[in-house]
Amino acid sequence: MGDDGNLMKHLFSGLLIALIFLAPGATQAAGAATMTLDETSVSVDRGESFDLMVQVQPNGESLDTVRAAVTYDPAVLSAQYVSLTGAFDRSSPGNYIDNGSGKVSWGGFTLDGPVTSSTTFISITFLALQEGPATVSVSGDSRAISNGVEKLDPTALGTSAVTVSIPPEVDPSLSLVIVESDSHPDQETWYASADVEVNWVELAGDSAVASYLYAFDQSVATDPTTAVGAGVTDFTQEVEEDGIYYFHLKGIQEDGRETETEHYRVQVDTTPPNPIELNVQDDQLLEGESAWFTFATTDETSGVLQYQIALNSSDFQIQTSPLEMEDLEPGTYFFRVAALDRAGNSAFGSTSVRVYEAGTDIDRPEGYEPASEIEAVVEELSDELAVEDDAASRTQLLIALIVGALIVLGVAYAATRRKK
Repeated sequence: MGDDGNLMKHLFSGLLIALIFLAPGATQAAGAATMTLDETSVSVDRGESFDLMVQVQPNGESLDTVRAAVTYDPAVLSAQYVSLTGAFDRSSPGNYIDNGSGKVSWGGFTLDGPVTSSTTFISITFLALQEGPATVSVSGDSRAISNGVEKLDPTALGTSAVTVSIPPEVDPSLSLVIVESDSHPDQETWYASADVEVNWVELAGDSAVASYLYAFDQSVATDPTTAVGAGVTDFTQEVEEDGIYYFHLKGIQEDGRETETEHYRVQVDTTPPNPIELNVQDDQLLEGESAWFTFATTDETSGVLQYQIALNSSDFQIQTSPLEMEDLEPGTYFFRVAALDRAGNSAFGSTSVRVYEAGTDIDRPEGYEPASEIEAVVEELSDELAVEDDAASRTQLLIALIVGALIVLGVAYAATRRKK
């Protein structure tokens, strides 16, 4: 077997040994690496969620695999989610959350070469259940492996002191309902899914919740009226139109009192952006001339987040308009542009440019100036905009006008560069 084969053999052997060491209960040796939490103290209100980051410091070690064993008081805190955040970007087998005993065990590894610099590893989202103090700790079951050898210093593991309070204005005898969504987990983010799924839990006060009242609409502060029993803890609905929706929920306690109403925001955008206004300054160029592209569109719901372009078979990359492409060798170039909205929907446009060898006689009209033709288009659009009454059409025409203006600026800039 060649050197490359031996290298791969040692790599996979080391990874296999590392995964074995990551199994719960494996013997731990000492090393220089440390594992800490990004906050040493946290103060939150009952019912709030917060994140803690586990960080890994190699301190001279070369690490390929780690596992964080994090403990907490399950009477005060509940672990909700765990996500990989740094250089160890592949999940190891055996990861779990145990809110019964109060433990998160999460492993990860990398195939991109050893990690030698400090990095975040995982983010753990906790829910504050009850008033009181709690300690979140990286425990001695944690691991930091280099080619199958333990490198974690068991005396240098992080802790965070968490204090959960009940605000003075909140009646501690009332239950608290916490609304979450697996389909739309962030209330400030747009999603391309029309299938809304929400669920809720009760943080019991002096009197338990006997039933719930809910509503789902596009009003910010609806008082819910649809009743369901205390055993129902989830709601699903497919929305028919894009937009912002709210799920409203409150509990009716056994003593007849009502909990505070929770209003959960859901943002839905399933529609791609409008067709892209894509223009090229000149689709026939001589070697040494720049290709200028402009592109623009709108998105009625979440808005356009970014544009990405690709040339021939290249990968898409984020770009802004106007875009100049220089030093193109003779040949035909297929230009593609994608517009992405904030929900991840995309629209595409394309055009092509032919570049000829320097000195080639291109069939261009005598006295041809690209800017003069573009200015005529812009002038025509301006006239249409002045007499158009429909608001939506005016918006699209305005975009086209801006695109034309950008092309003119690009042409002027290119001409200035050629003179230099």
